[in-house]
Amino acid sequence: MDYKIQILNGYKLYFDQITNVFRSRYLMKDNINLDELTEETGLNRRKTRLLLNYLADMGLNEKRTLNKTDLGQIIFENDDFLEDLGTLWLMHYLSASNEYFVIWNRFFNYISDKSKFSVKEALNLFTDLEGEISTYSYNHHIRKELLQIMIDAYVRRRLSELGLIEKLKDEAMYYVNINNEIPERIFLAACLKFRDNFYKGATSIEIDDLVHKANSPGRIFILTGKKVRNILDKLKDKRLIGVESRGDLDQIRFPNNISFEKIISDYYENKLRRN
Repeated sequence: MDYKIQILNGYKLYFDQITNVFRSRYLMKDNINLDELTEETGLNRRKTRLLLNYLADMGLNEKRTLNKTDLGQIIFENDDFLEDLGTLWLMHYLSASNEYFVIWNRFFNYISDKSKFSVKEALNLFTDLEGEISTYSYNHHIRKELLQIMIDAYVRRRLSELGLIEKLKDEAMYYVNINNEIPERIFLAACLKFRDNFYKGATSIEIDDLVHKANSPGRIFILTGKKVRNILDKLKDKRLIGVESRGDLDQIRFPNNISFEKIISDYYENKLRRN
């Protein structure tokens, strides 16, 4: 399995730098190269490339060509500084459900049914990697990515606004917050991304899979089955999905004209109308 241990090669997740690269890319012409973008951001070439790759792995730009994407364009036009809570929830899902980001992915799938965790406990999730990577990477890079980069991002950086992880007085223990308020259309977008990644072409998904399956919205957003059903009922009332719960059926059904990018666009449009 192909995976990446360090998302930014040991750099912390500073959103001012992420926003700088993201905005610079979308403010510039379509056909640019890394050197031109590096000059525009004022960062060094290596840092610019790492941040571009991080954005690309979430679908906000293309990795090799640096081309813009539909998703990136929608976000840029509506939240170019990446400050909106819905944008942050979306970025959380796109990174934490990505199996290529092995530390983030395993961690959030693991804590979905935990009330608290220790660093030692979390590190045990990666013992199988010991024979696959160098001793130095196993002993140093995994711990650094888990504690100094990922947990730091959710406790001290902008992703702390999601309220998923809290630090306890004990330096080695953290508390997991469940059932945070997720914007309904962002949750639906996550369902569509989950469908596209793991149930390609499916028009329906079992509700239990949305709650319990690895990389599902329920697990990555850390929601109970009751909370997921509550969100799905609200989406049904808005005629964005169908919910079929009769006999042996307990599933949601997607309309034919729905897509991941369309729902993200709808989210921002609805928020603008409310304001």
